[in-house]
Amino acid sequence: MKSKTIDSFFKKKSTETTQSPSEASQIEVPYSSSVPLNSDARPSKIPRVEDEALGLSNLEREPGLRCAFRGHDESSGSKNRGNFLELLSLLSSYDEKVEDVLKSAPQNASYTSSTIQKEILQIYASKVRNVIREEIGDRKFSIIVDEARDESKKEQMVIILRFVDEQGQVKERFFDIVHVKDTASLNLKNVIFNVLLQHSFDIQNIRGQGYDGASNMRGEFSGLQALILNDCRYAYYVHCFTHRLHLALVAAAREVVKVHQFFKDLSDIVNIASASSKRRDELQKAQAAEITRLVSINELATGTGMNQIGTLQRPDMNAQYVVGCSRNKKEDVTVEHHYRVDIFFATIDTQLQELKSRFNENVVELLTLTTALDPKEFFKLFDIDKICILVNKFYPEDFSQQEKERLSYELKHYELDVCTHPDLRKISTLSELCRSLVESGKSVMYPLVDRLIRLILTLPVSTASSERAFSAMKIVKTRLRNKMEDDFLRSSLVVYIEKEIAEKFDVNEIIDDFSKVKDRRVQFK
Repeated sequence: MKSKTIDSFFKKKSTETTQSPSEASQIEVPYSSSVPLNSDARPSKIPRVEDEALGLSNLEREPGLRCAFRGHDESSGSKNRGNFLELLSLLSSYDEKVEDVLKSAPQNASYTSSTIQKEILQIYASKVRNVIREEIGDRKFSIIVDEARDESKKEQMVIILRFVDEQGQVKERFFDIVHVKDTASLNLKNVIFNVLLQHSFDIQNIRGQGYDGASNMRGEFSGLQALILNDCRYAYYVHCFTHRLHLALVAAAREVVKVHQFFKDLSDIVNIASASSKRRDELQKAQAAEITRLVSINELATGTGMNQIGTLQRPDMNAQYVVGCSRNKKEDVTVEHHYRVDIFFATIDTQLQELKSRFNENVVELLTLTTALDPKEFFKLFDIDKICILVNKFYPEDFSQQEKERLSYELKHYELDVCTHPDLRKISTLSELCRSLVESGKSVMYPLVDRLIRLILTLPVSTASSERAFSAMKIVKTRLRNKMEDDFLRSSLVVYIEKEIAEKFDVNEIIDDFSKVKDRRVQFK
């Protein structure tokens, strides 16, 4: 069946009769003269309304098309019944068959209400979660959790699952978003466990936790990570490295007085210049006049594409550094010494102290031992002893005693085979190595090594996926849709973010599931 073009679709009804049968719409009209419009009686089986030629598949996976879907007054006399009903009205005005479907459907079984939309969207979201659950299976996984406020000022908690699939591919799947009224650590833990248990996940399979560093999550004694670690001994907490580095840099800038003063003055200058449009225009005018002056005295050389700095007066780095007030003057302090020792070295020392204080020794040891399997630079860091220590100390429950004894022998063969393989030794990342072992079939030859690599890759390294989920939340729940219910938001985000999975579902499957959820007034066939 040929797809309709935009021009052929937006033709008047009178011209549609000239279309060839192959181009005609395939909508079947569920019309029954024996059933009046206002009748509560159940009609006979109604054929499904399908029209793939209209190409509306994106409507199914883009909930609301990022705009207000419903109207507050959807009565027949309303001038604006909402985007959904108005879109149906637009379609019916250009297609008689769509119009007949809308007119012939019983009023108590038109299936255009918001309740029906929520049910269909919930079916989509449920099928997506089921696919994710099947992907994980009995494998080990990590949880990535973060909190943020939505447009309605509700505290929403995102749950991301990180795992390695059968093909050795590392995946982070958006699984759910939950409105939490109480952000206490114990309540967050109960909410997370309830979501996992509802989908038959084994809590003991959690092998990692990833948070952004909020106090209620990273607390060493009563934080979320500590509570989960009490129930799951090997769910190691890894603070997002990017966020941790950012905190270290901020702390270093705050502790070094000169650096702190520099950024404060810089912020004040930007605020003063940008606060007033008149002030900004005057600054640009003064800058243009200064550039003109510098060009006239040959301080700036003009190029063919843009003005380029030709010569700058370079300060004498051996000159004596003099501060503003005479009583603060330091004897025999050069400019180079001031910037190198008083500022640069002080900043580096502060950063090192912050980094050491923010990294847990246990996690640092875990990450250090994992480098023994890193294939970078032709397996330069490969160390059998460190790998055995890694298994015995951090993953004792994932290997039996016999497997631990067999691992050292397997690693020796692995070193002679994989580490010298002409193709595999060129790999630079652990995730790429895991995929290559599966593709080459060596994951079957070295099952213990493959299992250990998968456990390492399961550890979360950042909370970027949760941040992207909140970006998607701002797209779905906007200022015009700030009254969206929590369940509708959950389903919308699952379908929207995991559209790669959702787009594989057939519409007929959704209709079948929709008709099986409960008894319907009409029967689909």
